[in-house]
Amino acid sequence: MQEEIMKYVELGTTGEQVSLVALGCLSLTPSAKERSIATVHRAYELGITLYDTADIYGEGESEKILGEAIREGNIPREKVIIASKCAALRYENVYTWNLSASYIKECCEGSLKRLGMEYIDLYQPHRIDYLAHPEETARALEDLKAEGKIRHVGVSNYSPDEIRAISAYTRVETLQTLFHLLIQEPLEVGLAAVCLEKKMNMLCYSPLAGGLLTGNKPLPHTFDQGYGDWQEQREQGVVAQVKIVAERYGVTPGQISLAWLMALPGGVIPLVGTGNPDHIEEGAKAADITLERDDWYELAIIGRGRRMRWRGRPYVYLKDR
Repeated sequence: MQEEIMKYVELGTTGEQVSLVALGCLSLTPSAKERSIATVHRAYELGITLYDTADIYGEGESEKILGEAIREGNIPREKVIIASKCAALRYENVYTWNLSASYIKECCEGSLKRLGMEYIDLYQPHRIDYLAHPEETARALEDLKAEGKIRHVGVSNYSPDEIRAISAYTRVETLQTLFHLLIQEPLEVGLAAVCLEKKMNMLCYSPLAGGLLTGNKPLPHTFDQGYGDWQEQREQGVVAQVKIVAERYGVTPGQISLAWLMALPGGVIPLVGTGNPDHIEEGAKAADITLERDDWYELAIIGRGRRMRWRGRPYVYLKDR
């Protein structure tokens, strides 16, 4: 039975409603299969209807576990949006990206088999393939739609120009991109703006910076090459200040960080990546937080580590705390 704590937004221009928080399924693993399945079930109970996976997550194991969890939980297939991705092609020990029509269709068949489903609701090229014309990619996706194997098209890790290029040939409903308080590139390079222009949702992966913004995780050494003490000190400072803002609202640092993303216009959806039922419950509750405008800008400035520029002038946080 679903609990009434979730909020919903329209998925692109489809007319369909989707939860404002989604479950990212990278962490659904065979080594913790029982807990992974329990996480999917708990997410559904909390009102989460969007589940994002990919053919390369765990070499396809994430898709298998997600499909099994949907069936075991007797979750009505039509009540959830299953999103997956295509284009990864392993070459020796690295991945390349192939968005040729034939490979997209091959990937889709593999994902459907692993999921144990007849269709995928939202199908996303995982990354751009510079050797594939966007018309060819779009044609393959349109063919899959016509065959009833996918319902809607999204893209992942595309630039604004790449979004416009493929949008000339097919309707794109979503953009999946890296976005959190410490990495605000979607605001800085026009991704957020093009999503508003095209009426696309942004799906934000790693919305908690790999757990850093929960305030419960040791600082990783993965954000930048040449990671140094100055960067570690900056991130410690950011987390400390995020905790202060969270305390004003009586919520956790992770929840306030998710609320910061969801406050943006256009239906911005954080993908809370976890295989832990408790973590997805904490994430789902963030949908009920309404940030004050001043607090949103304060967090934005905290995350950037510098003043925001607005029409050539810095945005200065004026409210005396």
